[in-house]
Amino acid sequence: MKNALMFICIIGCIAIGSIQAQRVVWQDDFETSKGWSEYEDESGSASVKDGVLTIKSKEGLIFRSKCKTNLDGNKNFTINLDVNIKSGLKPERYVGLLFDYDDNKNYKAFFVEKGFVWFEQYKEGTLIRQEKELLKNRSKNDSKQLTFELQRKGQSALFLVNDEETIDMDGVEVHSNRIAVMVSGDQTVSFDNVKISQ
Repeated sequence: MKNALMFICIIGCIAIGSIQAQRVVWQDDFETSKGWSEYEDESGSASVKDGVLTIKSKEGLIFRSKCKTNLDGNKNFTINLDVNIKSGLKPERYVGLLFDYDDNKNYKAFFVEKGFVWFEQYKEGTLIRQEKELLKNRSKNDSKQLTFELQRKGQSALFLVNDEETIDMDGVEVHSNRIAVMVSGDQTVSFDNVKISQ
């Protein structure tokens, strides 16, 4: 009887673990565009080419490229993203991941600015929440290659940069399934291997 009960408990734990395990629901390796916004003018460009999304920006401007996904904001999720900054992240320049993105005035963003990680939330163009965290492993995170990971469980969110846990916060609701990437002026940044798991 003991063995039978133990077997039932083990099967139950495996079943619960399987239900809670996330699986990839959307990904993009940029071999073709899955609907990312592309543009080019005298101030900069965003284009999907040669297996990456590349944003080239000019001094003092902010550039974004957005895409609709099948992310369900009512469920837990993880977003992973590879970032390649051609000449390394310059002082007072940043690169980031936007989520719960309605438009350029309504979104949430995690971004890296030399040595720091920031979270900002905008509503109708007004900054309504901001948090900042010093990167502990600055030499590793000042490199040209970065990995971003956003984990959301319930209403808490954790942002990792190169596997380092940075900002961990509560009260993060998600209503939009659109995500975006962001680059501030005078940089060339490529993004690859975007993956959403739920």
